[in-house]
Amino acid sequence: MRRKIAPEAYTGIYYDRIRADDILVIGKGYDEAAGRFPLNKGIYESLWLLSNETDLGIMIDLRRIPVPWQDIERCNREDLNPYEIPREDELVILHPRSEYYLADDMAIIGYMTSDKVCRIKNRDNISFLRS
Repeated sequence: MRRKIAPEAYTGIYYDRIRADDILVIGKGYDEAAGRFPLNKGIYESLWLLSNETDLGIMIDLRRIPVPWQDIERCNREDLNPYEIPREDELVILHPRSEYYLADDMAIIGYMTSDKVCRIKNRDNISFLRS
């Protein structure tokens, strides 16, 4: 069930109206962003909050999300999910266009959808984020 969020509770920074088909990039410091969203609550929780704040759905490809080897080692030691731990990166939202010049440490991981459903693709399987 989706909940309404008061404007003062927004955690992202939106420079422009976020729309369906906007592209999601993970990384830092892209200048032409329509919006930014921190990943300090982990990827899954942050995606859910982004969807609630923008009132849009999300489709991401799990295999495109870069996970630093330090996080993988930590998750293996502590039996954690690497997509649920806080990260210093942020989600950058871009309006679609023909070309992007992204830094090497940035990756396009998905896009916004109009149907208000958060989907995660992993190979041929699609699962749904739950609150």
